[in-house]
Amino acid sequence: MILSRRTALRGAGILLALPFLEAMRPRRASAQSVAPKRFVAFFMPNGTDPGIWHPAGAGKLTAADLKPAIVDLNGGFAAEGEWPAGTSIVDDVTLVSGVDHQGICTAIHSPAMALCAHKDGGEPSVPKVATLDQYLADRIAGTTPYKSLTFSATTDTEITQGFVSFRAGGQAEDVFRSPKQIFDTLFKDLASPGQDMTQIRARKQSVLDFVKEDAKRLQASLGSADQQRVEQHLQSVFELEKQLQTGLMPGCSAPDAPGAAPDMHTKMKQMVDLGVLALSCDLTRVLVLQYSNSWALDFKKYALADGVADWSDHFISHKLGDRDRATDLDGLPADQAKAIADARVLQTSRFKVRRFTNLINQLKASSGASGSLLDESLVLYTSENGDGDSHGRKNMPILLAGHAGGFETGRRVLAGNKPTGALHGSILNYLGVETAEYGDPISAPIAGL
Repeated sequence: MILSRRTALRGAGILLALPFLEAMRPRRASAQSVAPKRFVAFFMPNGTDPGIWHPAGAGKLTAADLKPAIVDLNGGFAAEGEWPAGTSIVDDVTLVSGVDHQGICTAIHSPAMALCAHKDGGEPSVPKVATLDQYLADRIAGTTPYKSLTFSATTDTEITQGFVSFRAGGQAEDVFRSPKQIFDTLFKDLASPGQDMTQIRARKQSVLDFVKEDAKRLQASLGSADQQRVEQHLQSVFELEKQLQTGLMPGCSAPDAPGAAPDMHTKMKQMVDLGVLALSCDLTRVLVLQYSNSWALDFKKYALADGVADWSDHFISHKLGDRDRATDLDGLPADQAKAIADARVLQTSRFKVRRFTNLINQLKASSGASGSLLDESLVLYTSENGDGDSHGRKNMPILLAGHAGGFETGRRVLAGNKPTGALHGSILNYLGVETAEYGDPISAPIAGL
C-alpha cells in the first residue's frame, strides 16, 4: 500500500498530520538536530588582586592549584542569605590568565567595556561596535523570542556604569533592572492557555480523541514498522498537548512571581533564577548578568570577616593607596594596615567567586535540549579591571565554564598577554561562529584554549 505524503488523520473537523512512513516511499533520513549553543556573561566589578587569583603555569586545574581568591570554585561553602551552599565546579571551569584589556578601555572604571574587544576611542569609554554578547546574539539566537537578555542589579543608568551590553554603533542594549519586570515580561502569561484549543481543553479532550477511529483504520493497513511510527507520533502529539495546555516548553516550568528585593544581592539571585529559567525555556540563548556598577557593591548583610561589611567593594579594592579607600586603616602601623587591606580584598574576591559558582551549579542542575544547560553553554566571568587597586587591566580575572562546542574544562590556560579579542575569538569559535581574527587590536584566538 502506498500512501500520499499528504495523508492525515481526520475526525470532527480535526486534521492531524502524520510522520513520514515507509508506505509514503522512503527517503534518506535527515540529519539529526543539533543542540543549541548558549552564551552567558557574568560581570562582577573592581577586579581582584592578581597575585591571589592566578595560578602559575598552564595545565590541568585541580583543587590544589586554586589560589586563595578562587578556592571556592571547589565548593564546600555554606549558604549565605539567599544564596545556597555550593558544590565544586573545578572540573567545569577553565581559568585563563594573561588576557590584556589595557589597550581596549581608556577609563579606569567602565563596566560598559567589559564585554568589548575593540578600542573605545576615548571618553566616554563605551563600545563603538557590538559587544561580544550582541555579536553572538546576531548569530546564535535562532528563532528564540528574545535575541538576548540583559539583567542588571544596579539602578545606575549612567552609560559607562549601568550598561555592559551594546549593539553595533554603540547603542546600549535594553536592560531589565527589576525581577518583577522580568517576570511580567517573560513569564507572567506562561501558564495561560491559548485560545485556539479552548473548547477542547474545556471538555478535557485530546485531539487524539477526535481522530482515534481513523487512526485504527489506518493502523490496520500498515506494516509493523509504520504502525510503530504512527504510535510514537500519536504519543508525541499527546506530550505536546500537555505542554501546550500549560503554555510550557520542554524543561520549562512556570515560576512563582518574585518577592520584594530589598537589596542588590536578593535582586541578583532572583535575576539568576529567572535568567536560568529563560535559557531552559529557550526564550533566549544569550544572557548577560551585571551584579553591580563599580561603586555600589557592598556586603553589609553578610557576616564577612575583617571589617568588610563597613565598606564598599570599590573602597576595599583600593586597599591603602587611593583617595577612595577604607580610611579606618589610616592610623594603623603600615604592616598591620596592609595585612587587613589584603585580607579584605581576599574576602570580597572569594564572595564574587562563590556567586559565580552558584550560577554554574544552577546551570548544571537545569535541563537543556540535550543535556544540562551547562553542557550547551559557555559562561564567562569577567570584570572591568584586572587589578582593582591599580586599575590595571593587563591580567584580567577570566573564568570560562561550560561545554558548548566541545570546550574542554578543568584547565589552566595562559593567553600570553594577548588582547581581549583573542579571548573573544576563542569563545566565538566554540559557539559555532568561525573566527580567524577578532577585536581591535586584532588578534587570532588564544592558542591552546
